[in-house]
Order: sequence, then structure tokens, then C-alpha cells
Amino acid sequence: MFTIVAERINCTRKMIREATENRDAAFIQGEVLKQAEAGATYIDVNAGAHPDTEVENMLWLLEQVQSVSKLPISLDSASPRVLEAGLAVLDGRQAMINSISLEEGKAARLLPFVQQYQTTVIALCLGSEGMPNTGEERCEFASRLIAITRAAGVEDDRVFIDPLVRCVSAENEQGAEFLKGVRLIHAAFPAVHFCAGLSNVSYGLPQRTLLNRAFLSLAIWEGLDGAIIDPTDKGVLAQLYATLAVAGMDEYCMEYMSAVREGVIA
Repeated sequence: MFTIVAERINCTRKMIREATENRDAAFIQGEVLKQAEAGATYIDVNAGAHPDTEVENMLWLLEQVQSVSKLPISLDSASPRVLEAGLAVLDGRQAMINSISLEEGKAARLLPFVQQYQTTVIALCLGSEGMPNTGEERCEFASRLIAITRAAGVEDDRVFIDPLVRCVSAENEQGAEFLKGVRLIHAAFPAVHFCAGLSNVSYGLPQRTLLNRAFLSLAIWEGLDGAIIDPTDKGVLAQLYATLAVAGMDEYCMEYMSAVREGVIA
């Protein structure tokens, strides 16, 4: 099953930030419902527009999400204080922490929450030395991350590696190196999952959705089984379900046919 982490409830987006500041519950609830109906696996919640109000806004957003959907929630924050407050008010549903990395101290601060609340976790291939450049470096970063999560008692199937997508407009080889990284990580750690922000690949280019769709298909073939996307984009979802069907990853094409019948793809 492909994991769709739905990205729209993010206070860095102007309309979400304004709705949150104005406590427009109906608007936020509507955004949640649209993503849930489109096939989201997790609803990502990011309240990080203003650090001074992030805890307060996270708690309010979680209240709105939980009032209209039973889906798992991804808590998207770099602040342990925000994550701890958010996890404490969840109603027992599955949660994801977004995210840990190899940056100094970050995993050590957040992994106790992963264990206490039995969450899944996104692990970024990012360290104090920066981002990996090659596929091999991405696999090496992933190996270091998995060593840390295993040492903390977190099973591999609760870890979602993000090998970090970089824009091909500035670094032409980075799309291919990401794909190589997915292939190498998938081979080395078959129980580990993936979750990546694929739209970064097309930054700065026209007709971005065409590039995003092509990249999604290629990444799925290499082993990608999760992404942070907007599930209300019917074109991207169409590419996703069609790729899974023709690649033999959708038994009897049932998910594809269901998506067509329910009108969630175009």
C-alpha cells in the first residue's frame, strides 16, 4: 500500500495560516475532509508559521482534524515542545512524527516520543554536514539513521526514510541520484518505508505537475512506497494509481478501479 501524507494543513501556506489565526474551523475542517475523501493515509499538520504561537496553533488544528476525520495524523514540527503537546491530545489514533535527522541531537530529542506513543517516524537523510549528493551517500545516511532508530528500539517498518529530493533545474543529476538512492536503500533495508516531498524536483520550472508525475512513476518503480503530496490533485493521484496498476503493485488493479469509480482521479 502506498502511503499518502497529505500536505495541505500547513501554516506556511497563506490561506491555512490566515484560517488558523482567525480560528476559521469550517475552512480547516473542509480542507481535512477534501484530503481524506481523496485518499490520504495521514493528515500532516504543520503549525510552524510563528514559533511563539506554534503550540497553541498546533493544538487548535489537531482539534479540528480530529473532529472530522479518523485518519492517522502526522505532526510536522522541529520543536520537541510542540510535538509533546500535540501527541498528548491525540485520541489514540496512529501518529507519525515528521521528522528526525542526523543533525546533532535531533534524533535523541525526538525518538523518546516515537517509543512512548508508538508512532511512525520520517527520517531525513540530512546531517550537520549537509545533504547527500549521490545515491550512495543517501544510502549511507539512511544506514546511519536506521542504526539510530534500531538502537532506540524502533522497528524498521515504523521508519519512513526521506532521501531528500533536490531540484533538477539547479542540479541536473539530482533526480537520477535520488532514484538511485531509493533503489539502494530499498535493497539494503527492505522493511523500511519511504516518504519524500517529490514536488521539490520541479522547483523553478514551468508545467511542474508534468515533471512531478513523471518523477513519481520512476520513484515507485525503484521502491518508493510513500510521499508527501496534495491528494486533491487528481492528476498526480491518477499517475500514482496508474503506475501502481501497471507495475503489478495493485492486485487485480482494484485500487485503480476504485479510484476511478469514486472520481478521485482524472
